[in-house]
Amino acid sequence: MDGTRSPSGLVPLSALPLASLDLETTGLDVARDRVIQVGVALLDGPVLLDTPRMDCLVRPDIAVPATAARITGLDDAALADAPGLEQVLPRLADLLAGRIVIGVHIAFDLAILRAEAERRAMAWTEPPSLDIGMVLAALEPTLPHSGMEAVTGMLGVSVSRRHDALADAIAVAECYQRLLPRLSRAGVRTLAEARALLERRRDLVQREVASGWHADAGPAATEPARLDGTVFARTLRDVMNAPPVWIAPGTGLADAARIMIERRIGSLLVGPGHGVPSGIITERDLLGGLVNRSPEAGIEELMSAPVVSLGQDELLYRALARMDRLGIRHLAVTDGEGLACGMVSHRDLLHHRAREQLSVRDATATATTEQELATAYARVPEVAEGLLADGLDGRAIARVIGRELQAVTARMSELACERMAARGRRGPPAGYAVLVLGSGGRAESLLGADQDNALVHEGEPADDDWFAEFGSILTEGLAEAGIRLCDGGVMASNPVWRGTVDEWRDRVAHWLSRARPEDLLSVDIFFDLAPVAGERSLGHRLRQDAVAAAAATRPFLGLLAQSVTDTAPRLGFLGRLPVERGRVDLKRHGLLPLVSLVRALALRSGLDAASTAARLDAIEQAGRLGAADCAALLEFQNTCMTLVLRQQVEDMKNGAKPSNRVDLGGTPAQVQRALKSGMSRVATIISDLPALMGR
Repeated sequence: MDGTRSPSGLVPLSALPLASLDLETTGLDVARDRVIQVGVALLDGPVLLDTPRMDCLVRPDIAVPATAARITGLDDAALADAPGLEQVLPRLADLLAGRIVIGVHIAFDLAILRAEAERRAMAWTEPPSLDIGMVLAALEPTLPHSGMEAVTGMLGVSVSRRHDALADAIAVAECYQRLLPRLSRAGVRTLAEARALLERRRDLVQREVASGWHADAGPAATEPARLDGTVFARTLRDVMNAPPVWIAPGTGLADAARIMIERRIGSLLVGPGHGVPSGIITERDLLGGLVNRSPEAGIEELMSAPVVSLGQDELLYRALARMDRLGIRHLAVTDGEGLACGMVSHRDLLHHRAREQLSVRDATATATTEQELATAYARVPEVAEGLLADGLDGRAIARVIGRELQAVTARMSELACERMAARGRRGPPAGYAVLVLGSGGRAESLLGADQDNALVHEGEPADDDWFAEFGSILTEGLAEAGIRLCDGGVMASNPVWRGTVDEWRDRVAHWLSRARPEDLLSVDIFFDLAPVAGERSLGHRLRQDAVAAAAATRPFLGLLAQSVTDTAPRLGFLGRLPVERGRVDLKRHGLLPLVSLVRALALRSGLDAASTAARLDAIEQAGRLGAADCAALLEFQNTCMTLVLRQQVEDMKNGAKPSNRVDLGGTPAQVQRALKSGMSRVATIISDLPALMGR
């Protein structure tokens, strides 16, 4: 985040850059009284920083009243040599820049700073703020008032030196730390949601307004960050150099240099020419290493190992972030089995780079706690807002969100293993794969997605004790990271959604032979699985076997087709959009029937593809649906996703939870016509589904 740009309301409270501010003054009359001490302590989310801080006395241009001197211990003599506010205010403004200012009765502190600046004709930009006393009062109606004593008392925070500005600012920061879990339990997680919570205590706000503490206008709305959409839309598969060039172990450095010059490339993989490389040697390695080595020396002396790699379906922004974090310029690209299939260099990606202050960093991969994961995942809504502003379409943004959900699940899987070891548990008793299901598995996630995950392992049923504990740590950790628990229990912590390879085969066979209509919602999301951690080949084989079995089971396909028919969109009287309470549920009337239709057709043809776009491409190639229909369905999906994401971002900025229900007021007529046309087309194709499935 740009250090001078105010955080968006979409940023979670656990990831906010904050400044806890407290002032000591000569009194409580904004028009007449003066600042005599300034205290500021900074926080990054819940982490209280030791530096920088401000602990500064201020010389007022009036005499300090006896009452103020008695309360603060600061009289005219103590302040005689202190700087004036005209010297302090610019330093304070620099310290507060880009942060949300928190405090108790913070409106008073900001009001008196505003008045002091006006008296001196100094420039002063009002920083955005959040009164934690009012937030606590909104949560706890029994709080007698929202003053410092009441707030610290309810939250159990002691103040080392009351009415010392820095000590009070630190106490406010500690109150914020203790307030966060209460807010999370109440479902209040973002800055916008906290501000919306204050509506419960309009009485307190009105008292401050009556006291003249509030400026006529609040801070200007934060413009969404502008992002380079290309890095969020293209994958490594799109830009990689394939196949990679290999060099055999034992080859001399001079031969390696000759191959690079002849092939005009900057790196070579070391190994047998396929599979997993044992190392990588780059042009920089050779340039630096040949100074002190013989050209006949073996490449093992200079190669780097292990080789850093990413999967071919990862988006470019993740490769850029990984290279930046590790300080490397070459990255191996792997296929679904984890085998090297290509290479990308920093030079290849350089023209795709987003501006540094707006780039998404590789924070997920380096997170060591659930809190750090939450901070990394917390950026997703703000990134979505920026990508919408940059004109990226909804389907591309949904893929970014889905990839981030997969990445958080993968990292939490690694942390779960570390937690197990810390408890004295041995390592995994057998190879395993963590699977993300549903929209997350398809990389078609919208904001506010919950968990849908599973686990497959190569052990015995007796090993379930280890994997049950692992699954509980995983799902609880994901919940702490901001991906809420699945209401339907589709999680690896549930024994129904984990098991051995044989148990999964039996489970799938049971689903296919005896599935009931009410089971299909859980069953069909299984076919969208994506392995994200562990031995991913286990997950790929499981999906391939399940798809092949489904394609050969006609009764299941018939039941699946019937369930899709039940989801068909239904326009209202005279073809009107199905509006309920002013909004249209574009998941119920758009995305759900579309995805279900495409999944059913893909399973009928035994197509092992997870995303809707990949399935439509394969369905068209198989001749099961025409090119015009496939293109229209893809465009309809994109329209629905774009509208839902715009609504979700707007709702979240207003403190509301993201949903799939869209207010179409103000939506251009052509977009509404496109929605009607898309719904009609989906319904028409669904009505032909029995014939399409029977081909």
